Amino acid sequence: MGAGWWAREVHAPAFHRAGARIQGVYAPGSARAKALAEAYGAKVYEEYEALLQEVDAVAIATPDATHVPLALAAVRQGKHIFLEKPVATNLDDALMLLRTVDAQGVVAMTALTARTDWAAETAVAYRERLGKVVAFRGAFLADYLADPRAPLAWRAKRVGGGPAGVVGDLGAHLFDLAVWLLDSPLGKVWARVATVFPGRENPDMAGVLAEAEAALGFLELSRVHPIRPQRLYLELEGEQGALRVVPSLAGRATEASLFWSSRPGTWEPVVLDPSLLRGRDPQEPWGLFHFRELARRFLEAVTKGTSPTPSLRDGVAAQAVIQAVLESASEGCEKEVFPVRA
Repeated sequence: MGAGWWAREVHAPAFHRAGARIQGVYAPGSARAKALAEAYGAKVYEEYEALLQEVDAVAIATPDATHVPLALAAVRQGKHIFLEKPVATNLDDALMLLRTVDAQGVVAMTALTARTDWAAETAVAYRERLGKVVAFRGAFLADYLADPRAPLAWRAKRVGGGPAGVVGDLGAHLFDLAVWLLDSPLGKVWARVATVFPGRENPDMAGVLAEAEAALGFLELSRVHPIRPQRLYLELEGEQGALRVVPSLAGRATEASLFWSSRPGTWEPVVLDPSLLRGRDPQEPWGLFHFRELARRFLEAVTKGTSPTPSLRDGVAAQAVIQAVLESASEGCEKEVFPVRA
């Protein structure tokens, strides 16, 4: 579902190249739906129920507030779902969707693209070399809402983006990357958020102190930072060494980088593992490189009846961090992150 730029340039071509047959497009009120459907010999559906009757799975690339209603309708009819992040606009809805997916036994995946980044995947092999992790720090900085004179985007409105703002949009990626590479959930957070420009209805910036077992970390988010291209990074500091991961979520895969430092030592670049390309061209446009692998994993999971990575459960775990960050900022105190069990 959806017929915007992301659906047209990333979702549709990624699934098409992975071998899926695109049956139809559901994007009520969108003038772009017809062109997207025609590009793949598909139909435009005016009614969601009609689409669900003729497909095995749906890919949902719509504003955040619509994710759960669309996904629930599909799952209740036994359809597999590929869902954009964040999963929902609140944790209760995300947990309800997860319970429904488990009850129906369908495949459900969250589009957490750092999980298919060349540098981030290479970093997994270095995790054990760190020893016990004692500290971590990271940031996701972007400028997509840096112009206060620009028309208000749906992400800055509660009706489309919900209350989370940058905490949901960029935070979903950063929180998931931290949990994945730490191999440990975030347990507690203490956060502050800010809405920088008047007229916006959710946060533009956030600073988060977080705990993961014995490690203490600081995570920063901004969608108004004067930086281009956007910048995502995560550092893990262990007793025996440190890793710095710089995924390329806004450039070509070749722009991703990974660094290792012994203790004591200095940052040294790590050669990225070519086997992790899996046939992808690292010069492909940003987004498509990552989604090609996500689409492949999703279709494989549907075929084999297995759970994909990243799963819906991974997305809900990120949603739990988002919720705790917002509650901490609102209440001015430390909050525990709701545990989403594996």
